[in-house]
Amino acid sequence: MLLVAQHALITYLHHRAAGGAATLTAIASGQWHEVPPLSRSGLPDLTLKALDAEFRVTRDELGWGQFVASSALSWMVAETAREWRLRRIGAEPGPWTVDCALELHLDNSVQIVDPVTLSVVGLAGGLSADLFLPQAYWRAMIRRQRRRVEAEGTRLDALERRWLDQGDGGAAAELFSRRARVGLRSALPDPGAPSDRDLVSRERVVFRHVPGAEGLPPRWAAQWAFGVADVPFPRWTQDDVIGVDLGYQYPFAVATTHQAALVPRPFRGDFAAPTLNAQQGNHLQPPDLARARAEHRRSLFMRLLPIYEAQLALVLRHRVVALEQMAWGGFSRRGSRFASYAQDVGLMSWLDWVDVLAQHHGVQVLKIQPAYTSRTCSRCGWVGARALSGKRFCCVVCGYTLAADANAAAVIRARGQALLGGL
Repeated sequence: MLLVAQHALITYLHHRAAGGAATLTAIASGQWHEVPPLSRSGLPDLTLKALDAEFRVTRDELGWGQFVASSALSWMVAETAREWRLRRIGAEPGPWTVDCALELHLDNSVQIVDPVTLSVVGLAGGLSADLFLPQAYWRAMIRRQRRRVEAEGTRLDALERRWLDQGDGGAAAELFSRRARVGLRSALPDPGAPSDRDLVSRERVVFRHVPGAEGLPPRWAAQWAFGVADVPFPRWTQDDVIGVDLGYQYPFAVATTHQAALVPRPFRGDFAAPTLNAQQGNHLQPPDLARARAEHRRSLFMRLLPIYEAQLALVLRHRVVALEQMAWGGFSRRGSRFASYAQDVGLMSWLDWVDVLAQHHGVQVLKIQPAYTSRTCSRCGWVGARALSGKRFCCVVCGYTLAADANAAAVIRARGQALLGGL
């Protein structure tokens, strides 16, 4: 629907640039006749404010707001206008293509459903995306949403008094509109008692439609950015390089000067949503199945969350963390499910946590080329056969033996040290 609205807007802009006088509503509903081009002088008289106002009229008359968040439509209008302002005359930009990276810019239409899920209220059928966050950041978002709910409640109470006590019809209309679009959301998870060291949330939440790149399925992904300057972050305490290898059976294998450790996966069985037989699935609608898959991912993430936070704290205590430069498409080409697993359980998000938070702790992140890390002896450097995940790596040259994932973490650490020496 966002693309449909954008195509109508582009048609309208071309029509106006050619000297036409039809309204956006007439063009979007097909009730117009194209006029011959009179001039192509661009749109010097059409401001963003005027364009946005006309678009709002069309949005309300054609019901686009039932299917796409108003903030997303406003973002689309602003982005389209920006492209046209860059090229006032000549060949104006055309409509967006289906592979355009659509964004839903959200503010008060964000509703936190549970510790890992956001949904957009006011949309027909709803829309949700996973938001995998450390607990401290999740609590910051909950507290901010509580403040939003309180402010919205105060605003609604004031409008209700103007309507019922003063007979203000305009206030009644605004109250009705707000209740229909946003409503008052008070059933929020408990973020726990606040402390002086709590993060203050100044988040910007954006839903992006991520195409199926590198063999991964397309999906909506929630991306976050927090203001964190209110809390002094501790600096690293270990003047050492820690190597981290990510895996399936062992989500984390770490290697430092004094240790090599494996962290096993805290659940058994498959991570994927199970296949339903005809009797189980014949009465389920696509939104029901999507919700069930989201709950499946949530269960896996919540089981892994204590491990994620412990490993995050561990790497942020070291001066340098060495990680593989993950080539997710390679897993898909080899028929491995690791890439989809890493996406579904939040392991990819953990890498984002490290990238974002390392700079606040003064930690340097090194991305290491992954070639042969699982086949190289961390002691003598011999390259041999790849051991299965969870099995032991045995070097036929020097006789060194170590759990395969722990050996890979040690190789990653050694490459990080070599890279650090060359910087």
